Amino acid sequence: MASFRKLKSGWQYRISYKLNGEYKEKSETGFKTKAEAKIAAAEIETQIKHGAKIDKSDMLFPVYMRNWYETFRKGKKSERNDEDLERSVKFAEKYFSCVKMKELDRMTYQKALNEYGETHATASVSKRHIYMKACIQDAIQEGVIFKDPTYKAIIVGKKAGKEDEEKYIGFDDAQKIGAYFLKGIDDFEYISRHMILFALATGCRLGEVYALTWDRITFDRDKKTKEIKSGTVHIKRSWDYRYGHAGKFIPTKNKASIRSITIDKTTAQWLDKLHTQQGEYFLKNGLREKWQKTPFVFVNKRLEKVTDNAINKALKRACKKFGATEITYHGLRHTHASILLYKKIDIGYVSRRLGHSSINTTYKVYTHIIDELAQRDSKAAMRVADDLFQRADQQTVAAINK
Repeated sequence: MASFRKLKSGWQYRISYKLNGEYKEKSETGFKTKAEAKIAAAEIETQIKHGAKIDKSDMLFPVYMRNWYETFRKGKKSERNDEDLERSVKFAEKYFSCVKMKELDRMTYQKALNEYGETHATASVSKRHIYMKACIQDAIQEGVIFKDPTYKAIIVGKKAGKEDEEKYIGFDDAQKIGAYFLKGIDDFEYISRHMILFALATGCRLGEVYALTWDRITFDRDKKTKEIKSGTVHIKRSWDYRYGHAGKFIPTKNKASIRSITIDKTTAQWLDKLHTQQGEYFLKNGLREKWQKTPFVFVNKRLEKVTDNAINKALKRACKKFGATEITYHGLRHTHASILLYKKIDIGYVSRRLGHSSINTTYKVYTHIIDELAQRDSKAAMRVADDLFQRADQQTVAAINK
């Protein structure tokens, strides 16, 4: 039962309730009338009856989110995931510093996203929203709050990210750059060239390429000539490359990223040649045993991984040489996917090849291409209809003239 009394600061309600065998008290002051205090008390009593954690509802949202992160999420995936979560917690600490869990509402939440979006790209706003929403959903499940302040939140940023056309290069430019790097892989001292070609041929993420070892590549040979016809790359893990040579294996981005990717004849043959070159060189220079412990595909003659900065520099030089849009290594992934889509490869297959968690991700990332293809197909459909009725009209005229 709730009790009420009038104070100088307004009406107060006080509720006694039992939690885990112990009696607790909940009170709130500042109501203008006793009726208002009764309404508020009744709502709290209803929440308690339905298992609400009233003690936690008074907790500041940033405090709750940090506890949630450190208890349920920290160290459960990759270090990069932890960093993203940490940034989201700091976002909550900045924009919700004095907001209690029970005070979270759609208006407060949306205003915070809007303010952040004034100086950040939409993708950055979306990432903060995703992790805060996950925390709030757990709070609802736990009974700390009952309404979802993230419901129908609008995610928009104003700082421009990379335009779609800047993220990939067209087929002709890709062909020129591919031919250019194919001429420069007789020696594997500059392993970045091989990595660029590999991304262009497979669309793999950089971390997946760094993590690739020779036992994850199989070649398909002609039974008579033994010539390599094609190959398959088996992606099972990724590599945390932010710390240079001190990186480590990490899980793939998602379950769908664990996949097998077919590779063309040209790519399979230069990979086989690279494997032979490495084996001979490392044997000759006393490095074979060390290399075979973890036989990475893309290492130079010192068994070192080239930095992502070095790869991007090599790629941008090539783009500049041929007058192509300058892209980063990740742009090769977009280039690979874009070329497949333009060549009318099924989007479901492209999605699986890229290791997207769902086909919706593929639609979202490549909307600009899909829309363009739809317009092209629309024009083609009209031409078919025109041809259909022109033929029908000609046949009608011919029949009349008989």
